[in-house]
Amino acid sequence: MTTVRDEPESNDASIEALLREVGARDEPSASATSEVMSAVHAEWLTIVQQRRRQQRVVAWRLAAGVVLAVLVTTFAYRFMAPGPEQFASIASVDGRLLASTGDTAVEARDVGQLIRVGDTMQTDARSRAAVSFPDGLSLRLDHDTRLTVAATDRVTLASGAVYIDAPPGVGSANALTIDTTAGSVQHVGTQYEVRTHADAMVVSVREGRVLVSNASTSNTGEAGQVLRLTTSGNLTRTSLAASDPHWQWTLEAAPVFDIDNQSLAAFLQWIARETGRHVVYSTPQAEAAAEAVKLRGSIAGLDADVALTTVLATTQLRRYRTDATEIGIELTPIDSSAATRQTH
Repeated sequence: MTTVRDEPESNDASIEALLREVGARDEPSASATSEVMSAVHAEWLTIVQQRRRQQRVVAWRLAAGVVLAVLVTTFAYRFMAPGPEQFASIASVDGRLLASTGDTAVEARDVGQLIRVGDTMQTDARSRAAVSFPDGLSLRLDHDTRLTVAATDRVTLASGAVYIDAPPGVGSANALTIDTTAGSVQHVGTQYEVRTHADAMVVSVREGRVLVSNASTSNTGEAGQVLRLTTSGNLTRTSLAASDPHWQWTLEAAPVFDIDNQSLAAFLQWIARETGRHVVYSTPQAEAAAEAVKLRGSIAGLDADVALTTVLATTQLRRYRTDATEIGIELTPIDSSAATRQTH
């Protein structure tokens, strides 16, 4: 059995003696205390500043990331977002064609440039122009004409006149609508002119049919008819032949036909369509010869009838007398010549 002795009085005396021997702890001087406090404060400031710098770095990194994301989004939208849809390309300009998009400045446009949805085109008193569509449809602007492309299949005509040539094969699915203050016109495979006035629009149908409509009625126009629809809704009809001189401006505004390596038959078909006439061959042999002859050269700058005479002079075919609505073609009794001919 272990016994622990109880010696409280002797232990207390020993501790008291030890404390008397060591003595009281010296108080630090004021300068030492100040030095220590300064050192502690400086260390505290250093730690605080480091933390603040770290917070600023994190904040700047976050801000830079946000700015970069905004810039990437902006440039991606600018360069990847689809622009206005293509409407047509400029095929010919006689004089000057001006165009603008929205509020942008008006600028001159030239052959080969694109016209897009939202563009406004205009010609002056001495200018005409034509634009072509991928499917072959041609839209021509007369003098003093102004129009705006509202959609890929819709044009708003503010002033002047336009001529639409929709060749065979361009169906109603690709029909172009012309809007004016008096009403709208839509074609069904045709050639026609729309001329707008302050109180009416006049639609002249050269070939095929058109649908003329306003807010309350719709009317069909046939080849050879002129429909005048007023802003009040009154409609009148008159007649106009396909070969009438009225159509001369549409030929002057037409793109030049490139005869190089084309058959004589193709050239004859083009000039007949542009002048409102039909090609009539005297014999099947004459038609076969026209198909076989390949042309070279250019008819740029030539009047239609002059071009026709010039081209035929280089072949073994010639015109024979017909009425004003036909172009008669026959073989001439001359020696056969090379299939390829030179116009000049």
